[in-house]
Amino acid sequence: MDEKEGLFVFSAEEELVNTDLKVWKILTVEDDLDYQHALVNSLKELKAKEGYKYELLAANSVPEAALALSMHPDIALVFIDVVMEEDDSGLRLVNTIREVIGNAEMRIVLLTGQPGFAPETDVMKMLDIDEYWNKSDISAQKLESIVNSNMRTWQYISQITAAKQGLQLVLDASRSINSKHDMGSYSAAVLQELSNILKISEGGGILCSSNLDKGDNAMILTTNGCFNGMKGQKVDSNLLADMYDDFQLAIQEKRHVFSNQHSIFFFPATIAEGTHYITLVKSDNPISEENEYLLKVFSENVSSGFANISLLNRLTELAYTDVSLNLQNRNWLTREIKNMNVYEKSKMRLIIFDIYQFDEKAFTFGYDFCKKIIKLVHKSIVDVFSIYDPRIAIISNSSFGMLINVDFDIKDDIARFHNKQKYEIENVKQFIDVRVLELKLSCASNITPEKVISLAESSLNYMQVTQAKFILHTDEKTVAITRRYELMARLRTAISTKELRVALQPKMCLKTLKPIGFEALARWQLADGSFVNPEEFIELAETAGLINELDNVIFEKILQTINQLKNCGINLPIAFNASSYDLIEPSYFESIKSRIEEYKVSPSMLELEVTETQAISNYNFIKEALSRFMALGIKVSIDDFGTGYSSLAHINEIPSNAIKIDRYFVSNLEHNINNQYMIKMIISLAKQFDFKVIAEGVENEFEVQWLKQAGCEMAQGYFFAKPLFYDDLLIWLAQFDNADD
Repeated sequence: MDEKEGLFVFSAEEELVNTDLKVWKILTVEDDLDYQHALVNSLKELKAKEGYKYELLAANSVPEAALALSMHPDIALVFIDVVMEEDDSGLRLVNTIREVIGNAEMRIVLLTGQPGFAPETDVMKMLDIDEYWNKSDISAQKLESIVNSNMRTWQYISQITAAKQGLQLVLDASRSINSKHDMGSYSAAVLQELSNILKISEGGGILCSSNLDKGDNAMILTTNGCFNGMKGQKVDSNLLADMYDDFQLAIQEKRHVFSNQHSIFFFPATIAEGTHYITLVKSDNPISEENEYLLKVFSENVSSGFANISLLNRLTELAYTDVSLNLQNRNWLTREIKNMNVYEKSKMRLIIFDIYQFDEKAFTFGYDFCKKIIKLVHKSIVDVFSIYDPRIAIISNSSFGMLINVDFDIKDDIARFHNKQKYEIENVKQFIDVRVLELKLSCASNITPEKVISLAESSLNYMQVTQAKFILHTDEKTVAITRRYELMARLRTAISTKELRVALQPKMCLKTLKPIGFEALARWQLADGSFVNPEEFIELAETAGLINELDNVIFEKILQTINQLKNCGINLPIAFNASSYDLIEPSYFESIKSRIEEYKVSPSMLELEVTETQAISNYNFIKEALSRFMALGIKVSIDDFGTGYSSLAHINEIPSNAIKIDRYFVSNLEHNINNQYMIKMIISLAKQFDFKVIAEGVENEFEVQWLKQAGCEMAQGYFFAKPLFYDDLLIWLAQFDNADD
């Protein structure tokens, strides 16, 4: 794919597009550009069924596919090449779609040009895919058959999913009005929930009563929206206008009447009351067939005064039960927390049981096998804690949540899960590790019930590096995690508004003790004047997938600074840092190149710094990227040299001009003979391969003189200057204006 076209290729429309057509999206993930172009061209020739059109997207790698999936969660069908960047790239992408993203509706067709690498029988058993084809076997006719069959399947499954979501909406609405015990609040809740279902913003509703047997006119009991102010009036044609005829029809035939933008519900009287209730809802949105169905289901609950327990139980099963496992689900546990009062929450704690490395087991053994693991772990939890009257639910594909009173001493019971759980599945012994986290609800008193479980999961994931079997969540962890997510949200805003700043730390020539360049460092200052630790917000950016955007903002500010310094007669290069996320992204180089051209900056005024660990961990990708930058005229230096795990093996192969001795070796140089030896060895090695050497973290006169005598050419550190913002940098540079050469 031509890089100028972006990550995705959208199908061209040769005729005038009917904007009323519904879109079916198809994604192709293929690193063989010739084959992908042929596939896309063949797909363009296909005609969607009446009322629909195809939209084609293309990606040439797994990262590009991941971006496409995030931007287009409604993709219906995806063709994935098995072998791309790595031999199993396609297989891992399938696992990402099904397990990480959790998209069960998308239809997946695997393609292979190497059928012997991943045999069809093994792949179909191992992965949740729909079809698996050898590329050479797909003709135009076969492609049409594949697309048509999978589109039908996707449409059916999507409809079922939408229906389930709608049923949960109806269930929540029913529960809302079920809590009302007087006619005023009950009728108001009915209108409000009908408005919610129809997403009404400018319409409104009326609920009125009428005793037809006595010939009474309908009397308005409750109103909302555009009908506010009519309470207590009798219904007539002046009030209802074009709704009046349907209102009369509903009363005469004792049934519901649905029109394009209004609905009338007739609720017949019970024997005891003898009073009929009529609800009229005017919507500013056209009432779809799906909404009409939901309204009918909802009206069944209203009609019977929520006496229809069987319907409520059926909806409860769909909304609050994992049907495949027949276990109460996350929604149910959230509702249990939501229904607690303040005192109940103070006496309750949430225990999370997480099956360690569950995704790996699912990938290896398949869903049915892991389903048995889940049931056995659930049984173990029930067996151990049943005497405490727990409330247990499955809250993810690999973990359970349990609510239990804080007064019970369950230390010994939890300790049972510290050791590997032993199970026998299909006559095979399995040992399962279970991590346990305890969170007292009093630690999350200011957090909504919907986020309490997420807080516990975040704490569990945040502490995953410790590999602890038991984690006790504390108030301090709540504060830390809450601050972390608040910072993440603020960082997203700071990046989008380009609030981040650049500080420059001078690089000095040890021979002349004059500046020969600068290193640019990102700084984030909050509104209160405080600074966020760079290590913290850079890690947050990586976690949130914002690191590329952050680096782009900083690079743009570096180019602006170079031009500002040039206008002041200062022509010194500035080094910038690039993450491995940047360097393995194919479009990053072109982005840097276009920015340099836009700001009319000479590439020689820039130096790219990449850490040794980054360069080696993704060696093949990084080597190619660094070569392109050097060819452009940008110098490259290897940062933190000496801390990587393979320095000697790759030093002569990594494209670079200079190496930077890590501050670890410079600190305490006067009293650390080992560090002196290491630095001399690095300098000798650098000279052998014609690298320039710069030392980081220089803080005293002894270090300056020792490094100079050892043959080190350049240095930076607080002894010379801390990182300076632009105005302070100009003041610092003024001391060299009249200095002797």
